[in-house]
Amino acid sequence: MNIAQVSHCYRPSIGGIENYVYRLNESARANGHTVTTYTTDLSRHNEDSPLPTESAVHYCETTASILRNPLSIELHRRIRSSDHDLYHVHSPWFLSTLVAAHAVPEDAPVVMTVHGADIRATGPLVRGLDLAYRPLAGYVFDRVDHTIALGTTERQYLLDRFDLQPSAVSVVPNGIYPEEFAVSDGALAQFCKRHRLDPDVPTILYVSRLTPEKNPRTFVDAIADHLPDRELQALVVGTGQQSMLDNLQARADDRIRYLSNLPEEALQAAYHAATVFVFLGTWEGLPTVILEAMAAGASVVTTEVGAIPDVVEEDANGQLLPESPAPRRVADAIEYYLDRPEERSAVARRNRERVEQQYHWNDVAPSILDIYKDVADE
Repeated sequence: MNIAQVSHCYRPSIGGIENYVYRLNESARANGHTVTTYTTDLSRHNEDSPLPTESAVHYCETTASILRNPLSIELHRRIRSSDHDLYHVHSPWFLSTLVAAHAVPEDAPVVMTVHGADIRATGPLVRGLDLAYRPLAGYVFDRVDHTIALGTTERQYLLDRFDLQPSAVSVVPNGIYPEEFAVSDGALAQFCKRHRLDPDVPTILYVSRLTPEKNPRTFVDAIADHLPDRELQALVVGTGQQSMLDNLQARADDRIRYLSNLPEEALQAAYHAATVFVFLGTWEGLPTVILEAMAAGASVVTTEVGAIPDVVEEDANGQLLPESPAPRRVADAIEYYLDRPEERSAVARRNRERVEQQYHWNDVAPSILDIYKDVADE
C-alpha cells in the first residue's frame, strides 16, 4: 500500500505527535508499505534538535502560523497532485489536517488519529478558537473514513461532540518500545556526572514542550515555593520560547536546572535518574513521555486529562491531579512519593509491567495497519 502521512510537524521537530508518526512510518515500511510524509517547514525551526531530517518527507513552506499551528499552501498543492492509496492525518485542530481534508482526492480513503480530543482545559484564547473552529473540525470528520482515539474517554467525547458513527471510531492507544529504556548503570552514572546530579539525592523530572498549556510554571513554583527546604534536585527538559525560559529561570532556585534537545540515550537516562516524574499538560491525548517514564520505573504525578487516566491508575501507577492544579497540590503529590520509598519501588514494578504488557508499539502498530487495510478495502 502507498500511504501518505500528513502531520503539522515531523522530525527533526521534537514532540509526541512527531514520535508517533515516525514509529508508525517505520512499522508500515517494515510491513512492506511505501510511506511519504507531508509536513511543514516548522519542523525544522529547532536548529539544535538532535534528530535528523528524514527522507521521503516533503517539508512544505509555512504560509502562516497561529499558536504553532501552521498553514501551508504548498502542502495543499502537493497533496492535491498526489496519488496515494490511503491518507493518514493527525488531529482535526491542525490547519495542515484541514488543508489535507480539502486536498485529498475524493475517492481516497482517509484515517485520522486524534491526539487530544477535549480542549476545555486550556485557556480562554484557545477555547475561543476552538468554538470558532468547530465547524471546520466537523468538515474534517466528514471527510475522514475512520478515526483513531487514544483512549476510551477520548472516543466517547468525539462520539458525543461530533455525532460520529461508533463503528467509525476505534480506540488504539499510543505505544513505545519499552526495551529501549533498559539503561545500564554506567550510562546512568555518566549522565548524572555530566549534568551534575547527585545519585543520592531525589530527582524530580519534568519533560515537556515549554508552553503555557503544559504548565511548566506550576512545576517550578511547586518546587521553589512549596518544597523550599526539601533536599531534592529538579530537571526541566524541553524547548520553548526564550521569554518562557527566562520566566522559568527567574522563578527557580538553584536546585532546578534546565536541559533541552537531549539525544534519545540521554533522555532515557534522565528517566532512570528520576525519583518522580511530573507531567502537567491540559490538552493531551496519550503523551509518549508518560509511557517512557513508566517504562523506566518512575512514579508519575500528572493531570487527569485526555487518555492519561486509561494508563495511570490512581495510586497503582501514580497520582492524578485535576487539570491546571495549584502548585501546592503538585508539591504534595511529589512529597507523597519522596516520603514512601517502598511504595515507589512497588509503583516502579507495576509501571514497567503495565507498559510492557499493554503499550508496546509492537502491539499498537498492527492494530493501525489493520485499520488501514479495512478502510482501503471498503
